[in-house]
Amino acid sequence: MISDSPKKGPLEAQAVLDYRPKACLKCGVVNRKTIIRYGWRQVQVKLLRSSERDVILHLKKRNFKCKACQSYFLAATTLTQRHHTISNNVRFTCLEKLSEPVTMTHVAQELNVSNSTVVSVLKTYERDLLTHYDWLPSVICMDEIKSTKDANGSMSFVFMDGKTHQFIDILESRTLVSLEKYFKRYTKAARMSVKVIVTDMNYTYPELVSVFPKAIIVTDRFHVVKSAVVGFNQTRIRVMKQFATSNVKYKALKRYWKLLLKPNEKLDIKNYQHYSFIPGLHTQNQVVEELLDFDPELRRAYEALHTLRSAIKYRDIPRLRQVLDPSNQFSEEIEKHFVRLRDSQASIENALKYQYSNGPLEGTNNKIKVLKHTAYGFGNFNNFRLRIHLMFKLKKGA
Repeated sequence: MISDSPKKGPLEAQAVLDYRPKACLKCGVVNRKTIIRYGWRQVQVKLLRSSERDVILHLKKRNFKCKACQSYFLAATTLTQRHHTISNNVRFTCLEKLSEPVTMTHVAQELNVSNSTVVSVLKTYERDLLTHYDWLPSVICMDEIKSTKDANGSMSFVFMDGKTHQFIDILESRTLVSLEKYFKRYTKAARMSVKVIVTDMNYTYPELVSVFPKAIIVTDRFHVVKSAVVGFNQTRIRVMKQFATSNVKYKALKRYWKLLLKPNEKLDIKNYQHYSFIPGLHTQNQVVEELLDFDPELRRAYEALHTLRSAIKYRDIPRLRQVLDPSNQFSEEIEKHFVRLRDSQASIENALKYQYSNGPLEGTNNKIKVLKHTAYGFGNFNNFRLRIHLMFKLKKGA
């Protein structure tokens, strides 16, 4: 029976739960007239909201007494968990809402439950996160993300399957000691099955080859080009600051820096137009040439950047080796970054041989950052980890 009061308030329903139990829930003795009815107990069960109103079920439960063990127990129902008054539908809806980038307070308000209830429901998901230490993917993508305040390290380690792009887990710390300790929990067969480790320019992750003896390191191509771009920009800024701020060369280098980073094949060579601080009509290609004429060191840095970018794009290993040759004389800023690239040259060449990259993991990190931002941060790493797993596992299932 459902009652709807004319006043604004919850929708209320009434129900009776009664049956003949097959056995005692306490001692397990089979009911051969050993279990008797022993009164009633009234409970309130919170159901899912309907028409923006709360729904309360006034459930009248039968109370039983077992003569064998002299214990008492209530009639059980699949509507709620034992000793709980919040329905399973509310709990499942809570988990589903927690898979979205919203705050826990927002979920609590949506379902009209307390924040502590939302946290308790979230922690029940931890039972489903069982790590199988007898399996690892053949290709592992590795990266890091800003951690929570209570975590052991400032940056947390995240990794995923490089082939299926399935998120695997997030760890509190990215230090080599903690990573080796974690991965050594896996069986030797699982660690031997890892063939490729895809990573950025972080110096820690290549050291994990001691844990994965059959794995090769693949450096993400984006981070290789980014390193060269940073070196070139530092060179451009140094050259630009050689001129007075009122000088047209200073202003031109400051305004048209994007043209210097634009790939050669994408520069316009047909359309002439006026560019500030450069007299006459020019194409984009001519503007770049004008800028490079300001300083020969800037030109060499420009050639180094675009040669490296071309080698990466067309997977040209001989050209890569040529531009990274230590005998080349580039600017101090370019050389600073090229030293790191030379140290990782073998893994960079692997990146040109294989199609794997950290792109999918970078996208996953962006989703994690959105979750962290919209949730106004996390003070507890375990809750942070559970929300991440919920976000990827439930969305994938949907």
